[in-house]
Amino acid sequence: MNAGSPFSGQQSRIHSRTATKHIFVSGGVVSSLGKGLTASSLGQLLTARGLRVTMQKLDPYLNVDPGTMSPYQHGEVFVTDDGAETDLDLGHYERFTDENLSRASNVTTGQVYSAVIAKERRGDYLGGTIQVIPHITNE
Repeated sequence: MNAGSPFSGQQSRIHSRTATKHIFVSGGVVSSLGKGLTASSLGQLLTARGLRVTMQKLDPYLNVDPGTMSPYQHGEVFVTDDGAETDLDLGHYERFTDENLSRASNVTTGQVYSAVIAKERRGDYLGGTIQVIPHITNE
């Protein structure tokens, strides 16, 4: 950019105005394939390029959190600063991106179903039939 450009010296503001981008790392239901370390590495590379990175793990299991799951089946639990028992991958995410994550960074299918059932019990759905579509998908 030349000195007369209205954007000279404003590159950081240009980046902050760009739309949010999402990168999904998936690999089926098999654990220990390296998806978490791959996502962590991508996060570190993007952070090194000056981009703001937020990591989130979406787990398909019906457990509310891995706190009561066997470490032999699921692996160790990582506890976030706000006390949430989460997947070990969140520890990798934090170390690789130098960001503190919270309970909102780990969502399980069990949490989603639990939230919908709690709303139904409170009467939030006004006696309507609760279904996967739209209630679970909208949660």
